[in-house]
Amino acid sequence: MDRQELARQVTIHRDQWGVPHIDAPTDVAAIFGFGYCQAEDYFWQVEENLLRALGRSAESAGKKMLASDMLSRNFNIANLAKAEFEKLSDTSKQISTAFAEGINHFLATHPEVQPRIIKHFEPWHIVAHRRQALLDWAFSKAHVSEKEHEDYALSTIQASNGWAIGASRTRNGSTMLFINPHQPWFGPGSWYEAHLRSGEGLNFSGAAFYCFPLPSLGRNEHLGWGHTANRPDIADTYRLTFDDPDNPLHYRTAEGYKLAIRRTELIKVKTADGMEEKKLNFLDTDFGPIVKREDDQNAIAVRIARYDETIGFDQTLRMIKATNYHQWYEALGGLDLVMFNCIYADRQGNIAYIYNGAVPRRKPGYDWQKPVDAADPYTAWQGYHGLAELPAVINPATDYVQNCNQSPYETTDDGNPSPLDFPKYIAEEADLDTTRAQVSRMLLRDMREVTFEQFSGFAMDRRFYWALMNLPVYQRQFELLKSRSPEKAAKIQPYLQHLLEWDGVCTLGSTQATLCFYWYEELYGRALLQPRRPMLPQYMSDPDARLEALVVAAEKLEKSHGNWKTPWGDIFRMVRKPELCALPDLMTLAGQRDSLPCPGIPEHLGAVFNTSYFNPPLSKKQIGIAGHSYVACIEFGKDQVQCSSINTFGQTGGDPESKHFSDQAELFSQSKMKTAWFDWQDVLSNAQRSYQPGR
Repeated sequence: MDRQELARQVTIHRDQWGVPHIDAPTDVAAIFGFGYCQAEDYFWQVEENLLRALGRSAESAGKKMLASDMLSRNFNIANLAKAEFEKLSDTSKQISTAFAEGINHFLATHPEVQPRIIKHFEPWHIVAHRRQALLDWAFSKAHVSEKEHEDYALSTIQASNGWAIGASRTRNGSTMLFINPHQPWFGPGSWYEAHLRSGEGLNFSGAAFYCFPLPSLGRNEHLGWGHTANRPDIADTYRLTFDDPDNPLHYRTAEGYKLAIRRTELIKVKTADGMEEKKLNFLDTDFGPIVKREDDQNAIAVRIARYDETIGFDQTLRMIKATNYHQWYEALGGLDLVMFNCIYADRQGNIAYIYNGAVPRRKPGYDWQKPVDAADPYTAWQGYHGLAELPAVINPATDYVQNCNQSPYETTDDGNPSPLDFPKYIAEEADLDTTRAQVSRMLLRDMREVTFEQFSGFAMDRRFYWALMNLPVYQRQFELLKSRSPEKAAKIQPYLQHLLEWDGVCTLGSTQATLCFYWYEELYGRALLQPRRPMLPQYMSDPDARLEALVVAAEKLEKSHGNWKTPWGDIFRMVRKPELCALPDLMTLAGQRDSLPCPGIPEHLGAVFNTSYFNPPLSKKQIGIAGHSYVACIEFGKDQVQCSSINTFGQTGGDPESKHFSDQAELFSQSKMKTAWFDWQDVLSNAQRSYQPGR
């Protein structure tokens, strides 16, 4: 491709928030512009994502990324991506090439930006990144929990909210969609917002991870969708037996012995003294790479759905150019997206929930969450379940669907699919109903005559579902305690009374929200990024002790913050720092200046507006690190599509001096969103800068 010619074809219009609206005569040119814009806004993250995909992140970041590199090398991402690129369709080759050339054009026209490792970006790098994303999503589904496979990269938090409501619930008779992936605010899982438009029918606004060549969620002028993380069983562990006395690389299969392929990889690790080299051996089998040795003869391999197949980007392009539900669903049916729920709405009045995944068809009678014998002929996969064989809710009588990472069988109030109609392995979360899902159903079932502004407000709802459900219970327990032990009750009374005077909504000035959070942690314990946990044993069967834990929580607040009535926003903060790639990097957030109060509420307390917090050692603050990230609300009206959106911090990630480094954080801190311009006349009218790549 001729970079200069592509650059001349592209015009980038930046709005007041720095969001790029990319216009070009062809899809390829628009995707070239997308690659350029990502590099322009946060080149460090673009390179970091590709370093991780290539298993070379430790060359720059050191030992903290070694586990990530080892996993990428074990699954042979780079070599497989090179081979896969040659097999791609012409369309996918063009997409990968155009995007990589957009990054290269940025480097060629900005010599002041010096890459750490990668001097030139290849089209197959983009394929490698897609493979890395698949590995991130799927590896945990194999139920391998060995410590040597822990990956500390900031990409492993997978939650989200998604709603769609139909015409009977809205004032204008329109459909509305709420898109709200919950991902890390730092690292490879962070979101990039953009609008791509071409003369070949591409007109899509939404978000993608850095290095994805197309938006993965959002809307066009006809329809839109969001994703939430689901848990289909898309990976299995196989026990392989190496017992051939004549060849130690032979393992048993149903067809006899097969040969494992030994592969040697050299991993470089940056150290204080320079670069250390580690030479590691890996074994590839027909059942996936070996990830664990059990003994001298037995080893565990992991097989991931569609990992050994050619996928490409054709399906994504078809989805974002679809003009109706049938076209969109047909594209999704290719199963190139190996997991993730889809929440859908369109201008024709349709709403839908699809439990999407490339789920292998398996023989019943096996525990697929444990290793199965590779030599057993009945453990072989028998193709994949088609999309029509997976749970779905289409235009239900309730006129709403939602998914907040709960069971697909708890999507709405009436018309849910039945778990009896599906194999158990289809949905590992079949019995899970998250607190976010419960509060979402509570809100959605009461929506009547909703305006777009009201719907957007619900998307930032900060009700403590745990408090709403449990405070009445604790009030009754307190009344019983008063009759048994007036002295104990007297100590508890001022704190409980303070909570009972509360409406359950977390505002930045709420002192009840703070007390409730600390009481919850006293009852359930503190655990970073582990929201679903049982009550601590000492409280399980002792109602009085649970009430006394409120006193302990208040005393801790008094000791650490000087007042047990401390406003939420004084403790719970958000701050941006560039160039974070691993969990240990979060320690550096504690000393950052210019933090803002963060209104989000931790997962376990059940609010829609969700934030995961990190309490750095020796710090009195709780620092937001994940949760509500890219947020979009869309109204599909009969005459137009309107949208509001917000990205946690800002469009420009690498330059703290840029006005777009944290300008959206001020809105986010106030639980507000911005207008996301889509109509092209609106885009042009609100453009703050228009230019061609490199000029």
